[in-house]
Amino acid sequence: KFDLNKYCKGLVIYNKYSRKDICRILNWPNDISSTVYGYRTNNNITPLFVTYHKSNDIVETINYNDHFIDQDTFAWVSRSNRRLGSTEIQSVINSNRTLLFIKKEDGEGSDFYYMGDVDLISGSVKEGVINNTQTPVVNFDFKLQHPVEDALYEYLTHNYDSKNESAAIEIKKDHPFKLIPFDQVVPYINAIPFVRAAAGSMINFNYQHELDWIEPPLNLNKANKYFICQVIGESMNRVIPNGSFCLFKNYEGGSRDGKIVFAQSSNIQDGEFGSGYTIKEYHSQKAVTPEGWSHQSISLMPKSNNPSFNNIELSNDDLIDFKVIGIFEKQL
Repeated sequence: KFDLNKYCKGLVIYNKYSRKDICRILNWPNDISSTVYGYRTNNNITPLFVTYHKSNDIVETINYNDHFIDQDTFAWVSRSNRRLGSTEIQSVINSNRTLLFIKKEDGEGSDFYYMGDVDLISGSVKEGVINNTQTPVVNFDFKLQHPVEDALYEYLTHNYDSKNESAAIEIKKDHPFKLIPFDQVVPYINAIPFVRAAAGSMINFNYQHELDWIEPPLNLNKANKYFICQVIGESMNRVIPNGSFCLFKNYEGGSRDGKIVFAQSSNIQDGEFGSGYTIKEYHSQKAVTPEGWSHQSISLMPKSNNPSFNNIELSNDDLIDFKVIGIFEKQL
């Protein structure tokens, strides 16, 4: 039964919507949905998309502490490497309309519950750092125009740790490579890392003891650093079939244009690979000045038989912490 009290400017509170749905309802251009990620301001409207429970192994610098303070107040954190004076943050502060969307965890898929419109609480916007790092972020508090109903509040906020831990164990155990005990590992000599690109489950390359180290395939050039990744998803299926084990070379400089890359950024929100990571074909536009050149924009393009996959477009502040981790070499 339709409840008029839950209708808010074209949306229904507690209904589920994808980013594409929201861009269409807000009458934004079709291609803008691929650049929304966690949030985006356009025409003075800012939708915020929050995954409430992050993966246990998410990198600290993108492990944002978005949370309910109570049933009508929400604490929200900007993307990393943002400061109070940045254009992006000022656009959020000065928005005429801010909409809050939440999903419990990445396993729920690409749809988010619409929690209603929210109002910025005066004096709540402050610079800070994320977790135990020195990475700057900006913190906001918002007042929900419609306090969250008890049942949905309980569902979203309760975290089933034992279930998540079981899932994490399951995802690691079935690959055909010989594991090397960590106390026997000589990195990139007798062992190379194995990772799996799957929604919400990505290992931090900065912590070698957290990686699975495996016996490398024969005939690898020991002068290069490689890793093997199982690529799960259909967004690259014209080149990399779903479930393929692929060899990547650690990126250590040089041209990336037209190559398939394993990329990391706090501004990437890939439905298949999870927050912060993607595997796509790399293209960039460069700006040349008397002082040199810089990236003006980066396009990360799918290579799929399914036309529903869109480019990931990064520009301006989106490029601050963008990093190419590896270059695709071959499917094994």
